[in-house]
Amino acid sequence: MVSAIDSTRLVSAQYALKNLRGSDEDSSQSATESSSAASILSSYGLDPDTSSLLSNNALASLLDTLSTQNDQTDETTDTWSENPDVTSSSFMAMLKKQLEEAAQQEGTDGTAHDMLAALENGTLTVSDPTQGVSIAAWDVENPDEANTDSKPGTDIDASGWNDFLNAHLKRGDDASFVKQAGHYVDKVDNSNAYFGQIGSNFYYLTWPQAAAK
Repeated sequence: MVSAIDSTRLVSAQYALKNLRGSDEDSSQSATESSSAASILSSYGLDPDTSSLLSNNALASLLDTLSTQNDQTDETTDTWSENPDVTSSSFMAMLKKQLEEAAQQEGTDGTAHDMLAALENGTLTVSDPTQGVSIAAWDVENPDEANTDSKPGTDIDASGWNDFLNAHLKRGDDASFVKQAGHYVDKVDNSNAYFGQIGSNFYYLTWPQAAAK
């Protein structure tokens, strides 16, 4: 049964989603609408600035997910059934392919390059609070992992993205997400952090900051 709070969040998500899509289609969107959308996104713990951690497209996808999850409260349909399990080699292969493609688009360096290097040296961690699991990623092309189909993950508190990001992403005095050396910062252990889509699902990735020279 959908509670009054869930209904309010659903309406807010749908309204913010409408505003986001409208901004892509109509550059003359009024300042009032933009302000309302920004306020709603902020209530979800998300920075509405398009230069922040999430792009408008990523936010729209997240809000689509929130709406779908509420619509399917009484159903057993798995929204992300097409995604491989995060603890499987299939997921790791998808992760590496996506990072390689992103790194190619970046050029000589960037966040995707850093995450790819962390994946290859075994220091990249992938977390999915919606499923309550975190796992150290591994390189499926490493000969030592040739026969690895899956690995056990670590149980973490299952929560929504709003609560999880508020607990993990460091914010500055102006409430915007903190960046260090071009990366967002995890306030739990000061590691580099990234939140975005891998396949069709959202994941939170962390890796150690480079040692000071």
